Amino acid sequence: DDLDLLLAMKQLKYFWNLPQSQLAILLEQMARQLEGPSQAAPFQEFLRVLTQTPNHAKNIKHLRDEFPAEVKAEYLRNAEYLETADAHAVYPTSIYRQCDGFTLATKDASTIEAVMSTTLTTTIKIARKVLEPSNHLLYNIYKPLGRCVAVVDDKVDAIYGKELDAYFAGHGIEFKKIVSSGNEADKDIRDVERILVSLKKAGQGRHEPLLVVGGGVIADIAGFAAALYSRNTPYVMLCTSIVSGIDAGPSPRVCCNGFDYKNLYGAYHPPVLTITDRAFWASLHPGWLRHGVAEIIKMAVMKDLSLFELVEQWGPKCLETKFGTVGDSVNDQAFQDVCDLIVGKAMEGYVRSEYGNLWETHQCRPHAYGHTWSPGYELPSGMLHGQAVGTCMGFGAYLAMKSDFIPEIECQRILKVISDCELCLWHPIMEDGAAVWRSQVAMIEKRGGNLCAPIPRPLGESGYLNDLSEEMLLQRLQEYKSICLSYPRQGRGVEEHCTEVGLADPQSKKMAPPDDRFVVTPTDLLITTLSKAKAQNDMATVGEVVRMLDGVDGMVVKYSTQPSEALHNISVQTAKSNPNWAEMEKKGTTSRLLEAEMISGQAEGQLLKLLVKFGAVKKVLDIGTFTGYSSLAMAEALPEDGRVVTLERQEEAAKMAAENWASSPHVGKIDSRVGEAQALLQALASQGESFDLVFLDVDKPGYFALYQTLMETGLLRVGGLLAVDNTMYKGEELTGERLSLNGEGARALNAGLLADDRVLQVMLPLRDGLTLAFRQH
Repeated sequence: DDLDLLLAMKQLKYFWNLPQSQLAILLEQMARQLEGPSQAAPFQEFLRVLTQTPNHAKNIKHLRDEFPAEVKAEYLRNAEYLETADAHAVYPTSIYRQCDGFTLATKDASTIEAVMSTTLTTTIKIARKVLEPSNHLLYNIYKPLGRCVAVVDDKVDAIYGKELDAYFAGHGIEFKKIVSSGNEADKDIRDVERILVSLKKAGQGRHEPLLVVGGGVIADIAGFAAALYSRNTPYVMLCTSIVSGIDAGPSPRVCCNGFDYKNLYGAYHPPVLTITDRAFWASLHPGWLRHGVAEIIKMAVMKDLSLFELVEQWGPKCLETKFGTVGDSVNDQAFQDVCDLIVGKAMEGYVRSEYGNLWETHQCRPHAYGHTWSPGYELPSGMLHGQAVGTCMGFGAYLAMKSDFIPEIECQRILKVISDCELCLWHPIMEDGAAVWRSQVAMIEKRGGNLCAPIPRPLGESGYLNDLSEEMLLQRLQEYKSICLSYPRQGRGVEEHCTEVGLADPQSKKMAPPDDRFVVTPTDLLITTLSKAKAQNDMATVGEVVRMLDGVDGMVVKYSTQPSEALHNISVQTAKSNPNWAEMEKKGTTSRLLEAEMISGQAEGQLLKLLVKFGAVKKVLDIGTFTGYSSLAMAEALPEDGRVVTLERQEEAAKMAAENWASSPHVGKIDSRVGEAQALLQALASQGESFDLVFLDVDKPGYFALYQTLMETGLLRVGGLLAVDNTMYKGEELTGERLSLNGEGARALNAGLLADDRVLQVMLPLRDGLTLAFRQH
């Protein structure tokens, strides 16, 4: 009861920033713990009435305007004081995390030393009937927020999805569900990315805990996504499997696999609330339950002899009855208490080990027992995680005996418990001693240069093995194998592989050939070829794809109308111009470095000519002359009475363009003007000009402002066409990385066009992207 009171007290300090209904919940909980149910009843009734009002989710701080002036002033004085005394109390990012620091510096600030700390708060509940409406564990979190965004294991959703929906609907809480695979085969960084994208679409806030519902894989990848999303987003873990219920669920270590190695990528990000409800285990495949028992055994061996004795006595029955959730065991209260005790002791041992070393700042970690050598062979073997851990625990127990950490009888007890729980002691993949050695080398890298393999010393307590040569490792493996062969099933586990319990092989994604893609475009061909090459690690074919990709623009040029001699000469002269541009920029005769690659080019020039011809265009505005290619291309397509007004900021570029046009018979159609684009546009507008076709190709950060000017002044007439170059700017948006200023400028224009119902537009993947926008009104 005192711990429940502590939970309420931890949150009350944030009252200024809490929703009204959350404060009411906390006051009701305090009254219940301090004075009993009768004194809590009025608070409960107040909460019931409050949550029926639309403002119950409104923060306490917003009530200040409804207070009498003197009360409001007192609250504001307190808030102002807290801004400097403890900013977390008034402006918390979330109510579950606090930071502090201490900084020292020399007088000249040439040397600065600092110590930083982070305090996290979390709660773990072993509960029953969590999804019944009367259970308020989830209600207390999400009712004050008004909604819940959840990542749910696909198999859990198939069984409990309707109950989840009904729980939140019954309490009037908006429920947004993101269903994700919980298979080990789907524990890749790309699966984490998919969750991140869904969180962005849902508008997940850093103050509202994400709900994660599922087993160990979902706990890992959704927890990792929460750690990455806005750098830390709190989450609640509703555990539906034994692995998540006592290990992965409350774990601060969230992760995903990479490069065939278990949990290569990750972060330290514990849930703010972990809920374990054994009732969910009734629907688990026996093999899923079995492999989860490995996580109980590891804590028993390393931290709690009394727990080990419970597993010795009750382990097989726990498996048979799915921890008291099926058959007559449901009504056996004594056995129910045993199950709760086993789960509770395992959870306590795990949390005491894990939370005291949250950031893994040292490697004396008892809960890493069984996780030293198996990470290197678990995925290639296709074993369930717990089955692989079983092999590693058994081998660790044998090494403990050979190191005189435990007597032979204790080693035998450990191996027997693992075997009695139908877990694997030995797997043929361990015959590859070189692979096991590579796993040890990788683990030493991961553990800061130490092996520090947790093994019992004695049974129920922790010891660490730090030195094991390759020669000795290989010898001990063979000795251990001979012992395992004397155990039932010759040391093998029951349903030890993922495929035997209905799960995908963790290697299946990597080894399976890519699905055939119906090839419609050159892009389809390139993607299909590249995917197959990747699956087969065929670098020669990757090189061939690069060649094909490099040939796309060449093919476009080859089958487009060839340019006039004058246009060809501009291309040739421009290609030689980079040294000149560099010299001009150095001397300051141009305001920025120009590059030959800025030329429009043959394919784009021919498209502009076709647009002029097809649209019977007479008046063209070319914003961005450069060396004059686009201006002359459009002039060549204009009728004799047609006109191109071309604008250029750089005087040297305009001079070069004029020289390039000089010998063309169409030079008389070109009106070249030098200056800032906005000023030149305003001058044209004041003269009453408007144009049939506008080609925009200047500095990208100014694109949207120029577009707005064209529209507001009528320079682009109704029925006119706007063509904009570089709207896919170097493909930056496709990378998902931070955009450059030019990339931001292109995206701003693209977004502006989409939002403007005055135009119809299409983006063409020609060179660097060409967008055509027709002004319809």
